[in-house]
Amino acid sequence: MKRLFTLLLAVLLISVTAVSVSAQPLELAPVSTKTVVQIGDWMFEKIENDSRWELDEYVGDGGEILVPRIVGDLMVVQLGNHCFSNNTNAVSVITSSPLWTVGEYCFINCTSLENFECNYALSTIKTGAFSGTSSLKSINLQDSIVTEIAPDTFLNSGIEEIELPETCTALGAYSFGQCAELKKIVIPTSVTSIHPDAFKSSDNLTIYCYTDSYAQEYAEAQGIPYVLLDAPVTFILGDADGDNHVTIVDATVIQRVLVELRPDPDGMIALRGSSDGDKLNVMHATKIQRWLAQFKISEPIGEVVTRTRV
Repeated sequence: MKRLFTLLLAVLLISVTAVSVSAQPLELAPVSTKTVVQIGDWMFEKIENDSRWELDEYVGDGGEILVPRIVGDLMVVQLGNHCFSNNTNAVSVITSSPLWTVGEYCFINCTSLENFECNYALSTIKTGAFSGTSSLKSINLQDSIVTEIAPDTFLNSGIEEIELPETCTALGAYSFGQCAELKKIVIPTSVTSIHPDAFKSSDNLTIYCYTDSYAQEYAEAQGIPYVLLDAPVTFILGDADGDNHVTIVDATVIQRVLVELRPDPDGMIALRGSSDGDKLNVMHATKIQRWLAQFKISEPIGEVVTRTRV
């Protein structure tokens, strides 16, 4: 009798447990509401409560690509994750709209991409966005409001020089890793965090920064060559080639820089050859020629001056 009672009790407990479990509400997996539509060369997805567009994928032939500004009365504000990934036909991408975001791995392995023209509204470049873009030599971020260079952003890219905007505060791991051609990066004082591997295997790099900045501290700790942009430099005005004499060769050097036949990676040719300490123009070469011909020149060409790079 005792064994029968125990058996009945066990059956009763199992029944109660089953009822208790079945009474719990079922948790169903969320159903995706993503809707992608094709318009021309683009696959679009509505975002921001259906008030704006994200470009989900480019399906065109490549070449020079103009990102649309307005489609069906809605503004295009984002390039989605992997939007151009592995597209080897895209050569130039120009944005006419106030683009906010470049998505993760957006241009990964776009080996023909030479130019990406962003705008003032760009605030976010996500992980790996330009990784593997071996033909991309430079990108203009100065007018953007990008706050961080995310991990792997330019990993193994062809980038040669870049100036970060004053809104930028951080550089992630491998953000400029394995960039064999990277020779110059200008880092503003706003940057207060740089991952130890931000420039991993980018062995030709020189950091351009400011006295007592975090970038200077980082460069010294990592053994990376650096140039202080606010340090005074003394030179002979007009001595563009730095041989301590002003000759017709200096005018020629300036002309060659202007037509991009000679590089000026550290900006010293512009500093020494420019009469006003600004960017070079053809008048600077002309003024040297006039000084050599003993015409009266208002600028102190041939004299020793001291300036800073900025």
